[in-house]
Amino acid sequence: MVVNSANKGFTLVEVLVTMVIFAIIGIASFQVLNQMVNTEEQSQKQREQLERLQFSQLLIQQDIRQMVAKPTRPSGVEVTHQYLSNDPSYFDSDGGVLAFVRSGFDNPGNMMPRSELQPVVYRLWDGNLQRVTETFVNDRSSEPSVQTLLEGVEELSFRFYRSDGVSNANQGLEQGWSDNWESAGDLPQAVEVTIRSKNFGTIRRVFLIAAVGQQVESNSGGLQRAN
Repeated sequence: MVVNSANKGFTLVEVLVTMVIFAIIGIASFQVLNQMVNTEEQSQKQREQLERLQFSQLLIQQDIRQMVAKPTRPSGVEVTHQYLSNDPSYFDSDGGVLAFVRSGFDNPGNMMPRSELQPVVYRLWDGNLQRVTETFVNDRSSEPSVQTLLEGVEELSFRFYRSDGVSNANQGLEQGWSDNWESAGDLPQAVEVTIRSKNFGTIRRVFLIAAVGQQVESNSGGLQRAN
């Protein structure tokens, strides 16, 4: 009897081999696709973190540049003419703290029952860089607004600059820089902000206060203005 080879089907071995080949191709394709998705997610997270870092730096710069000499009541009772404070005893912080009053708090047409001054505190809280603000300068009756600017922060510190020719009371060892600001009746010419985070390492920037920024540039001997 003669068997027509044209009607011959696939053997079980051939079917199994074909299934194995398609399985390998499917697994490889899935791994490539999964890796692409993971890479895109990581890139998106990095972009978001970078955007948050840029936003935090811009906000810090705007706040510090608009710092004003405004008497305050950091203890809630006594009025002090120390316009800037980095005393952690007044403010809860896991690291450095910076508290001051800034101008430019939007109040179009003076419609709201407040001034255009706003108290601002930068602090480190549970690994987060936070910006804490109040509606009124010397009124603590309402809950403060807490804004988390950056996560994964391991260290937050500040230094302050004043010209050698102004006073010797607040100078550090590095050309007028000091780790603490205890002077009353005036403001520093510049504030150095150092942030050490898990994602970006150590970031150190110098921000000038608008009223005295030009004098700092001419007298600092190399101090660069932060843009």
